[in-house]
Amino acid sequence: MATSSLVSLISKKIIKPSIQTPLPLRSHKLSFLDQVFDMSIPFAFFYPKKDGDKSSDEPSHVSQLLENSLSKALSYYYPYAGKIKDDCIVDCNDVGVEVSNVRVHCPMSEILKHPYTDAENVAFPQQLPWNHPNEGNLAVAQVSYFDCGGIAVGGCLSHKIGDACTISNFFYNWGILSRDKSVMPSPHFVGESIYPQSNDPYVVSNIKPEEPTKYLGKRFVFPAAKVNALKAKFSFDSGVQNPTRTEVVSTLIYKCALAARTRNFGSFKQSSLFQVSYMRERHNPPLSQDASGNIVSGFSVETTNERDVNCPRLVSELRNEKEKLDQDKARAIENAFISEVVDSIEKGRSPFNNDMLDYYFCLSLNAFPLYKTDFGWGKPTRVSLATGPFNRWFHLMDNQSGGGIEAIIMLGELDMSVFETDPALLEFATPISNH
Repeated sequence: MATSSLVSLISKKIIKPSIQTPLPLRSHKLSFLDQVFDMSIPFAFFYPKKDGDKSSDEPSHVSQLLENSLSKALSYYYPYAGKIKDDCIVDCNDVGVEVSNVRVHCPMSEILKHPYTDAENVAFPQQLPWNHPNEGNLAVAQVSYFDCGGIAVGGCLSHKIGDACTISNFFYNWGILSRDKSVMPSPHFVGESIYPQSNDPYVVSNIKPEEPTKYLGKRFVFPAAKVNALKAKFSFDSGVQNPTRTEVVSTLIYKCALAARTRNFGSFKQSSLFQVSYMRERHNPPLSQDASGNIVSGFSVETTNERDVNCPRLVSELRNEKEKLDQDKARAIENAFISEVVDSIEKGRSPFNNDMLDYYFCLSLNAFPLYKTDFGWGKPTRVSLATGPFNRWFHLMDNQSGGGIEAIIMLGELDMSVFETDPALLEFATPISNH
């Protein structure tokens, strides 16, 4: 879907923190993981117009409200208003964040009913939302006004400053400050205190997003009742007590994705499912959710032949790998991303790029308050992460009603054409455009 022709610019301005960043915080040193990631994390929140709500008819009023609250949010999340310097520090000089106000010349429903996620790009301030912002900027934002009166608030925030937990908290607190300016969020940026900075120039900006030219993004909803049925089935067959929503849904998606790829290419290819893990609770001592930065690692399970593509076995292996990460503090400190980057440099290849192995990634956002992000218009009807950042990538988050899972799946066009019609998937999931 061509989206650029639907959008026209109303205004653009720079929003600076409401309070100057104190001198002791002006130099934010990047960690090894911060240095590695060269991408944004994009989020957009869609709010339809409610009956009797006149605020969305007044873009100037809404824009002023959001700009004031963003200014306050940036005084707490100050690195996003700075500039990267020498690939090793952020100069927290309060240059600010560019905010665009745009008109989208269609009803919001036209975007939300589209079968693939590329239509949602209208809500983002750059054409390729996962790309790192230009010119050393660390965040850009956009407020979109639809013809129907609905509003979307979107932004692309640098992965060099924080992970999805950090950025979801940023939007959540921006929403709170839009409703109550007296609130005082308490993010704490960890910098390089957990993963010390590298002096090796080869590690800098090693993990970049792929351009979404050969893959599609599509949403599926797994209702709470279907998730519970999956949990009961896989628990009985695997012996795993109380498998999580992420474990059962990710393994079913992985199995169906492998089946699609095998059908399209005529033979099975060795594959790996990499589960991104947030490490705050695994840190010794545990960190609060207010700890901000890239505090992530991960673990994986490999499937070497078609006999291994068995959901109960995969659930059991995922649980075993997760327990190893929970129990082995040394392994938690080592970090899977750092190990992969170092190994790829030594072998002269890109990270997570192996001709002999297909990587699939799962990022679970279930613990984050995405559908609780409220700028004064209630909960969003849709949370978007845009198409990306890679082929063979699964985003999982709470569904709007709670208890279930909303999955955003990235697959190559041929694989998606098979995957989206797989009866094994559709027994438990519904494409969101049909939901």
